[in-house]
Amino acid sequence: MLDGTRHLLIIMVKWLKHRTVIVFTVCCSVALLLLVYWCFLPLRIIVESEGGTCLVLPTYVGDTFSLRFTHSVHKTPVWENFVVEGVGQLTLVSTEYQSYGVGMPSLPSEGTFIQQGDRFVLINLNRHFSQIPVRVGPEAKLCFVQREQEYPLYEWLEHGTLIHVRSDYDYLWFLPR
Repeated sequence: MLDGTRHLLIIMVKWLKHRTVIVFTVCCSVALLLLVYWCFLPLRIIVESEGGTCLVLPTYVGDTFSLRFTHSVHKTPVWENFVVEGVGQLTLVSTEYQSYGVGMPSLPSEGTFIQQGDRFVLINLNRHFSQIPVRVGPEAKLCFVQREQEYPLYEWLEHGTLIHVRSDYDYLWFLPR
């Protein structure tokens, strides 16, 4: 009887060791898969207001976008150009405008001022934001511009609405939109 019990215990220990190895291997595989998934997640740009999300667009590190609006004094277009540096990392790299004068940046401390055709451009701004707060104004005609596609936020939202532009992971990139 003692040999039978001992033999049964040996079988149980081997079975538990084998099972532990399998569980450990599965756990490590899942952890590795999640780590790879997390590291290579695509990004998205999110434009949201208090009322909810207005716009979600795929993006990647190094991608650019602009906020275009009409200047309140000069009534000419202004482009603020940004680069996506990562999650919660947006960098203002330049501002372009057509009318030089009151309310328009031009000081050397603000960046490098150049003229390109009919536009004045302030480059090398290098201003970092975790998110960009902007209000939709009645005459500003605020648009989000990415890859030559304009999204007229002023047509979608009420005047005076505060929006935030930010970047985040696109956890559900594999689902159809």
